[in-house]
Amino acid sequence: MPEELFDPREISKEVYHKLSEIRSNENDNHQRLKEQYSQSVELYTYLATWGMLRLKAEEFAPNPDGKRDAIIAYFQVLTKITEIKPLLGENSLDTLIAMEPEDYLGFTGLGLQVAREFAFWALAVYADVKAEAESAN
Repeated sequence: MPEELFDPREISKEVYHKLSEIRSNENDNHQRLKEQYSQSVELYTYLATWGMLRLKAEEFAPNPDGKRDAIIAYFQVLTKITEIKPLLGENSLDTLIAMEPEDYLGFTGLGLQVAREFAFWALAVYADVKAEAESAN
């Protein structure tokens, strides 16, 4: 793993940039932005409840595009900060399955921290989307 991983700002920086990037790609599609926001906030709970393998499988499930955007962005961030490949695409489940138990547990712990950052930054990056979603309720 890269040495920068031990700098706590590195994870925040990567998550902020990735969320900003996927948001800017869909500025006019409010439904997709709501899905991105919702999934970004829910990543931590999903991962803590169901585990990394099931979250990985969500990449291939028939989800609304915004939810899939956030999941793919999440694994892109994990790939960048860990340099473990492939974490996206067809053989990515095999990557997780082939890990030694200790490595998988450590990877999941890092994944939980990244998911917490997604929830935190989603509140800032999607502030207007959050307000719009709350006013609709």
